[in-house]
Amino acid sequence: MFKRHFHGWLPLFVLALSIIACQSGPAEAAKRVALLIGNEKYEATSQLNNPANDVELMKTSFEEAGFDTVTAVHDLDRAAMVRALRDFEDTAAGADVAIIYYSGHGMEMNGQNFLLPVDVSLKTDKDVEDEAIPLDRVQRSLEGATRLKLVILDACRNNPFEQSMSRSISTRAVSRGLARVEPESADLLVAFASKAGTVAMDGEGKNSPFATALSKYLTEPGVDVRIALGKVRDDVVTATNREQEPFVYGSLGGAQIFLNIKEVNINITNNGNTQAVSPNGQSAAAADWQNIRDLADKDLIEVFLAKHGADPVYKMLAEKKLKLLDEAAQTTVTPDEIAWEALKQSTDGAALTRFVERYPDSKHRAEAETQIAALEPKKGLNISQTGKDTQASRDCYLLAGEPQSMPGFLGVNFLKIDAARALTACAQAVNENPDDMMLVNMLGRAQDAGRNYVDARSNYQKAADGGNMYGLTNLAWFSIYGTDGPVDVEKGKEMFEHAANNGNSYAQASLGWLYRDGYGSVPQDYAESLKWYQLSANQGYANAMATVGWFYREGNGVAKDLDLSLSWYQKAAEAGDANAMSSLGWAYQNGLGTPQDYAQAKVWYEKAANVGDAYSMALLGWFYDDGKAVPQDYAQARNWYEMASNAGSAYAMGNLSRLYDWGLGTRADPKEAVRWAAASVEGGDPAKLQELKTSPDNFTPAFRKEIQALLKDRGLYSGPLDGDFGAATQNAIDRLAKKT
Repeated sequence: MFKRHFHGWLPLFVLALSIIACQSGPAEAAKRVALLIGNEKYEATSQLNNPANDVELMKTSFEEAGFDTVTAVHDLDRAAMVRALRDFEDTAAGADVAIIYYSGHGMEMNGQNFLLPVDVSLKTDKDVEDEAIPLDRVQRSLEGATRLKLVILDACRNNPFEQSMSRSISTRAVSRGLARVEPESADLLVAFASKAGTVAMDGEGKNSPFATALSKYLTEPGVDVRIALGKVRDDVVTATNREQEPFVYGSLGGAQIFLNIKEVNINITNNGNTQAVSPNGQSAAAADWQNIRDLADKDLIEVFLAKHGADPVYKMLAEKKLKLLDEAAQTTVTPDEIAWEALKQSTDGAALTRFVERYPDSKHRAEAETQIAALEPKKGLNISQTGKDTQASRDCYLLAGEPQSMPGFLGVNFLKIDAARALTACAQAVNENPDDMMLVNMLGRAQDAGRNYVDARSNYQKAADGGNMYGLTNLAWFSIYGTDGPVDVEKGKEMFEHAANNGNSYAQASLGWLYRDGYGSVPQDYAESLKWYQLSANQGYANAMATVGWFYREGNGVAKDLDLSLSWYQKAAEAGDANAMSSLGWAYQNGLGTPQDYAQAKVWYEKAANVGDAYSMALLGWFYDDGKAVPQDYAQARNWYEMASNAGSAYAMGNLSRLYDWGLGTRADPKEAVRWAAASVEGGDPAKLQELKTSPDNFTPAFRKEIQALLKDRGLYSGPLDGDFGAATQNAIDRLAKKT
């Protein structure tokens, strides 16, 4: 969550605002089916108290969630149980989601799990395979489902026949609880009421603690099934005073899966206000645009427009992308080729993952997967704190990993987290390994990036309580910015200090930021700031190394030393920091600690651009625009300006406006020029605002009339369309800027 330092190293003003996060459009209807089995009236062993009640509770939950078919059956003998599973096998064929919930007795023998019909007697261990139902048979009933196969076993009780059943083979092991499973299907989850080898409780009420939690969370609108199962686990652990811990085995793909597909609006408020900007200053439109701008997909862009059409800047960017795709459709270029052209040098793991998911048949898939693999934690490095390294945990690190949290691992800048994909990966990783507090912290990061501040705080707190200093530092930012409550800088500072004194480089850099900017009640103190940044930099934290470079470049709190500044920028750039790369470009462009060298500046700007730095993209556009280190080429300048604009650079939008106005590198188009100029002003570029107000002769007469027309359409201007930038026009331009 630590913020990047923008060029010029101006203080970062952050609005501690609440947001409205809305699901984009109504969910697509899909067939969802469930079979619920409750066995309690056993003939040859102890009867159970809750299965009938638990089944009815789950039946109500699934029906209220709009499931197409919910079949509830009770007290089945073996023949009836097999018949119910066989009938459900037909029901599940072609379903989007298929679920089997079982409440009753179960047992494990030799590592295999069995569910017990009510007529079992199990006089010897030889009878188990003949009288009980193997879990494999239950799973087979779900094979026809296409997106999610879910088995829920509220059956982790003590084997009632363990003492009475004779053993025909001394080595045949019959253990308490159920054995862990490793589902081979990529879309199958098996949820145990209690993890392998332990037993679940019936509870003192009419329902088991597990069923109670399932009914509360599993069909919660707008909640992915992996997140829901995580909430179930936490609820049961709390309700049983940690005596029972549910567990989930198996894995799903990257897409979110909701058991309740009713449309939902999630309102997260801070002090009663709801606004569309997160505490880090990034709007919801900007965050969503980041997650689709590298895809050549008209459907996604149209959904984006339906959700964010009121945002003039991103509406314009989306409409521009649609126009380009329409033009490309007239050629033989395929959408995946267009998307790959923008990604082939990328180190953005989320963007590459989106490409693979969206274009699974692309000839560039193997290249994308190779680039993704290079960004994951190195093979052989045990990334799990508890020793369990799974694909889900590696995906969680790839999509939400803390920068430089392991040797040689770049991690993910907070503003570049693809919240939806990170959420599914990290939720699954935590379900597989709930005691790994780094994974819990990264789940919090995914929720934080998705503006789900309630669950993000919960997971940051859990990670911090478990000793994870990244979780504590992220929690401190909530206090610093007032993310989900009042601003309390002193409280946040104390948390930074605790984590920093425990050696956490992220916390050390965060504490340095407070002193550098004199944020809130903290007095500005460059010497104290540099001390903390230096400690962080010495541990290899790239952002801190880049900031130390800034201290020596600017001479704040230390004697100016451009050679040392350049050295620190070099180290940070080699560690993958985009700001350091662009700062190196700036140093070579301006001869700071090195002879002026536009060619070398271009090299570093290109490196930064390849990792998504909008500032560097815009400066590369300026190089071609002005003929620095390259022949003047307005068409290339326009390409770089457009890339920078898509990445959110208001400066690049203003320069694009000039190219379209004067027909440089493209045909003259005053309407397009005005759209980019307005986007630049609305995006916060002070230079374009000043130019419009003080230098109208810089613009063509056609442009001046068109911008008056745009201002009139926006209800900001009522005068004539005469191209005369008098007081009325200038006031309208001011109102355009202030609207945002």
